[in-house]
Amino acid sequence: MLNFFNMLGYTNNALVFNETFNSSSNIFITDNPEFDIENDFYSIYPQFNGLIPEAVINMFYTVADASLKEKRFHESWKFMMCLYIAHLSTLYLQTVNEDPTAKSAIQQAMPKGIATSKSVDGLSISYDFMDASSDLHGYSTFKYTIYGQQLATYCKLYGHAGMWVNG
Repeated sequence: MLNFFNMLGYTNNALVFNETFNSSSNIFITDNPEFDIENDFYSIYPQFNGLIPEAVINMFYTVADASLKEKRFHESWKFMMCLYIAHLSTLYLQTVNEDPTAKSAIQQAMPKGIATSKSVDGLSISYDFMDASSDLHGYSTFKYTIYGQQLATYCKLYGHAGMWVNG
């Protein structure tokens, strides 16, 4: 693979050449636009506000920002960033679930299975979770929360088998 930055220096021309000729590699090296945790994330998912330390949320933002590029996902990018951060936040809350508010947020984020059988008198419902997440093979823990499932679905809608982490 040619390295246009070594040839041309870090210029707009090198950026254009790299993204034009290396597009088959599905790598975007451009920076994302601004994303504000307070206005972008907490406005969509207020249930996480105050539950997770700011330092932890910022780490989740850093991972999401490196994994999801606006140039690839366009107008869905901000929502996908929120889904990514909400997914990681849910997994984090599962490790510190003493707080009743955290338990509520965790319950809301759990995947919903497909009802396979019901009983009326004993009020028993059986759910199948395997069929609901079987299409997410290769998405690791993203199948364990509804946020991760939505994020994986968006990735598939955009024709990507997974997310790319730019180094």
